[in-house]
Amino acid sequence: MKKVFSSFILSLLLLGLGAFPVQAQSFKLENYYANANGLKAASLKTAMYGIITNHTNVGYDGLLEAYKTTDRRADGYLRDWYSNATNYEIGGSAENRSYKKEGDSYNREHTVPQSWFGSGLMKSDLVQVVPTDGYVNNRRGNYPFGENRGETYQSANGYSKLGACTVSGYTGQCFEPNDEIKGDIARIYFYVLACYENLHPNWNGGTASQFFDGKKYPGLKDWALKMLLRWARQDPVDDVERARNEAVYKIQKNRNPFVDYPSLCEFVWGDSINYAFDVSLPHGQSEIPDNPDGPDNPDDPDDPDDPDDPDDPDDPDDPEAVSGSIVLSELTWTSTSDGTYGEGYTATANGLTISYYKASSTVTPVAVSQYGELRFYDKSVFVISGAKVTKVVFHAGGKIGDLVIGGRTYSFNNSELTWTGSMSPFVATASGQSRIQSIDVTLDETVGVASPADGPSFRLFFDEQGRCLGHSRPLRRGVYLVRDGEKTKKVTFNRSVR
Repeated sequence: MKKVFSSFILSLLLLGLGAFPVQAQSFKLENYYANANGLKAASLKTAMYGIITNHTNVGYDGLLEAYKTTDRRADGYLRDWYSNATNYEIGGSAENRSYKKEGDSYNREHTVPQSWFGSGLMKSDLVQVVPTDGYVNNRRGNYPFGENRGETYQSANGYSKLGACTVSGYTGQCFEPNDEIKGDIARIYFYVLACYENLHPNWNGGTASQFFDGKKYPGLKDWALKMLLRWARQDPVDDVERARNEAVYKIQKNRNPFVDYPSLCEFVWGDSINYAFDVSLPHGQSEIPDNPDGPDNPDDPDDPDDPDDPDDPDDPDDPEAVSGSIVLSELTWTSTSDGTYGEGYTATANGLTISYYKASSTVTPVAVSQYGELRFYDKSVFVISGAKVTKVVFHAGGKIGDLVIGGRTYSFNNSELTWTGSMSPFVATASGQSRIQSIDVTLDETVGVASPADGPSFRLFFDEQGRCLGHSRPLRRGVYLVRDGEKTKKVTFNRSVR
């Protein structure tokens, strides 16, 4: 499921560890964004303004030509941002033509409606003006982006929707893009807030005042900002978005920093605004660095005199213990024995050792794979070792008895039993028979975490998109980089955890 990092203090930034081919570049991103290094929140946004605001004006007509490289699908047709039911030939007969229905033609869509800002360079900014079906674009009008039930209008397949906004803080009509581009839209708006910092406080045309707050910082209404941050987290940067950023840069000569650094928005508006932004680490590496004293330079292999820390291995088969959900039927059990608990079976999950010691020779968890549950017979013992446990939630799928934990008897309520405390290893003894399908385990995350005054000794997690994971970020299955003080190591999660 998902892991909650309640004690993470985001004091360091490690970005750009996406598992995708490195784009060829004649410069380093850290140099391009050097003037933003070490800044926070509003100052960081202003620094980005200075870096990206001056760019080539491709002209309104030039946008259509640019789409041939910025928005070409893998099959050669146009990438339509508002419809998944079109196959437009770029530059063909459907370009910028009249329309009566979806699928008739495509045109240029200002993600920030032109009626909000008027004219000027923004009218032909390739970052924020994207190709869309003309009819669906017309239905969007100048409504703000939001979330709705689609009661007013839905494009083919329900890909885009129009209706009353269901996001707390705004109830007017809004246009909802598809989930697969919500993050793209959010990062475009973040770009606009930075690139046009000198202008957006004055935008009040149409419904602009319902979305923009008229201030230099943060720049958006609270409901809109929270929604876009959520969209950015739920729809991370992908290869299509990266490729478009590179194509735009070649034509317009500026970049979207929120694509280059996917967690930048957190340092400007989100959960990391109290911590300095660091551009020194490379973005877009195809492999995660394994130098414990710092990130690898992709052009400079590990120093043979500075090998991986043997006490801090990065073997993906030996992941660090993590909080999360454990489905017992997914585990591979092997026989074991213990001087205290006797004969039993053991398995590993989330870096933890899960052990089950039977009360008699007839008890075996072999039936787990058949019935999707672990049978806790009376007097059998269940042990979680490998980290200090602070909470366990047992989810039963059948008969439920009591469990004795720390000398206290706990009973199931609606097929769920919750224990909280502090125990290492965690030990539960069955009192009666229970059939357990899964457990949610929470580990102590406070050990070894220093206060800000103690210096850079904090544990940081970064996903494959290079996003710094805060207390509510999901950890999906895959490889992650863990920054612990000045050491760096890899961990692999074989299932989603929280």
